[in-house]
Amino acid sequence: MTQKFRLKFLGNIYELRGEDPEIDLQEVAAYVEKKAAEFEEKYSSLPPARLMVLIAMALARDYLATKKNLDKLEEGLNFKLKSLSEKIDTRLVKKND
Repeated sequence: MTQKFRLKFLGNIYELRGEDPEIDLQEVAAYVEKKAAEFEEKYSSLPPARLMVLIAMALARDYLATKKNLDKLEEGLNFKLKSLSEKIDTRLVKKND
């Protein structure tokens, strides 16, 4: 299903469309707008092209930090799952003996 959404970025408004059934693209646009506004306020004297690079870097950093945290959580869950599976197997073997 195609989603229509608006993105206000560095003083311009973009009417966009996209397809992603798992993600609300308006929520993505709101996140980008928020990040852009933070940088526009902090670095208002920078040329737009340079500001866009800083915003892109910040968004990429946020993504990679979130991915790293997710990977750590997944690793921890896999370890706990393996440990629990081994305990269950051990008890099943004892029960069948």
